[in-house]
Order: sequence, then C-alpha cells, then structure tokens
Amino acid sequence: MEDIEAKVLITGVTGTLGGRVASKFLKHGASIKGLVRNESNVDLISGLEVQTVQGDLLNRNSLYKALKDVDIVIHCAAYLGEEEEEAVNSNVLGVENIASISLELGIKKFIHLSTLAVYGEPNEGFYDESSPIIENHEEIYIKTKVQSERILEKYKQKGLNVIILRPGAICSEENSYWGDRQIIRMIDAEKVTWVHPNDIVPWIHADNLAEMIHLVCSNGKPGDIYNAIDGNFPEKNFRIKLISALGKEYQIPNRQAECAIYSNEKIRSLGYRPIRTFAETISNLSDLAISKL
Repeated sequence: MEDIEAKVLITGVTGTLGGRVASKFLKHGASIKGLVRNESNVDLISGLEVQTVQGDLLNRNSLYKALKDVDIVIHCAAYLGEEEEEAVNSNVLGVENIASISLELGIKKFIHLSTLAVYGEPNEGFYDESSPIIENHEEIYIKTKVQSERILEKYKQKGLNVIILRPGAICSEENSYWGDRQIIRMIDAEKVTWVHPNDIVPWIHADNLAEMIHLVCSNGKPGDIYNAIDGNFPEKNFRIKLISALGKEYQIPNRQAECAIYSNEKIRSLGYRPIRTFAETISNLSDLAISKL
C-alpha cells in the first residue's frame, strides 16, 4: 500500500477508530493533526506523534485553525447517543461546518465515516452501495447520519472530493462497544436480553477499518461510497460465544431476527483484505471474557 506524505486531520482521534487511523497513516509517511474537544482523553493516543488541536465542530473559528495547511480530512467523530440536540450538533451542523470550511480551504480529500444504518436497519434483504438510503428514521442517530450524507452530497456537487465509508459493527479488543465494552455490559447484567441468536451481524474489526480508510485515500475516486465490513457473521459465532464464555443466562429478545446481508465486493475490488480475522478476534474476546470472571 502506497505512502501518503500529506498532512491529515482526524476528528474523533481518541475514539475506537481514530487512534488506529492515526497509527496507520503515520506508518505510511503522513503527519497527523487530531481534533479534540478537550484534553481529558488524549492519553488514549499517547505514544503517537499526533499534534492535538483543541476545537469543536460547532466552532468555525477553531475549525479554520485546525484545517490550516491540511491536505486530507478523515472525519471519524460522531455522536451515537439518544440526545437529539447533541446528535444534530455533531452529526448535522458539525458536518456542515467542517465540509464547508474544507471546500473553502481547498482540502484535497474528505473521508467521511458513515454507517450501514443509513439503509434503515432492515430485517432482511441484500444491500450494496447502489441500494437507496432511507429518507428518515425514528432513531435520532440514524436520522442524523442520513442527513450528514445528504449534506456531503451537496458538497460533492460543489467540488469537494468526498469519499464515504459505511461501516457496520466496529469491533476490537480494546475501547470498543462491540468488543471489550460488550463484555462489561454482559458481566454487569443479571441476564443478557439483547442478543438474538439468529441475527446476522455486518462486522468489521477497527484495525481493518483503518486499513480500508488508508486504501480508499490512496485508490478511491471522488464521490465513491463503500460498505465497510469484513463479512456478515451469525450471532451464534459472535456474542453467543461471549455469553457462553461468561456463563451468563440469556433470554431471546421478543423481536424478528435481523438477517439483512451487506455486500463488501466494492471495497474488495480495490484490493482490500483484512489484517485481523473474525475468528481470531472472537477467540481473543472469549479469552478476555474469561479473564474478567
């Protein structure tokens, strides 16, 4: 994979994905700025040569300073919670701000991390990048992520080189809702009630997603969109194994199984191959679960 000797700004640099993206790009010759709202989580990227820049997606002056002399923006930051004002501020107004300033300053590439949920979280069917995204959704996170893609479509038309990746369940052994934090949630619960054994999970390891981001930054074309997953894996091979490793009781939720299938052929056509396997990760997470008992 080719080196990218450019100055890169990463938003969400202290999150599940951001530090891995920084590490990947540093290894390939880039210099990295990391946009942080405060300094409280900077220890999560200690050891990486990242120039942290204090700023906020709602503060345009801080974004002008952060984007100065930057070639590439990798927008990992997003609000995943249920507070509507926070979601709109981060996922809608924040995207509008950073996209508009990126266009004004002549940013060469703008990589945006979206979500497969923009297809509407269907229970069945097959979805590739030509499938339409929904117009609206009752869940605030999904609704605002759809709106962010609509905003970026507008900036594509104005000339911003936008590439969008739509990951599914981003998993890792550290600092991950679908990994170590899932184990803690299970341990803390009297009974696991949220895992349906017949669900299919569109899964991606965080390290592999960083690999994908570097790949599309090198080889992607302006306006491209990619489903960003390693595969569609049954819960029987995923969280059911973690429940078993912990010896927890579980109750099948009273809902239809979620069995939609998402294509990853487009990202694979660029030459993507995972560096971390699903089987290896589940083995690691099972060992982690046992170690916490």
